Amino acid sequence: MSDQTNCTCPKCTCSVGDNAVERDGELYCCQACATGHADGSKDCGHNCSCGK
Repeated sequence: MSDQTNCTCPKCTCSVGDNAVERDGELYCCQACATGHADGSKDCGHNCSCGK
């Protein structure tokens, strides 16, 4: 695991930890962020509205 501490999702303010989702060498706080909110989700489930 790298020393990256923040989710790669552009509007997300969440930190990544041991449960981070890795995609294309980048770390995301959840699957929704890792897929660019392709499912239409408006948030990541961590009190963040990054999918809007």
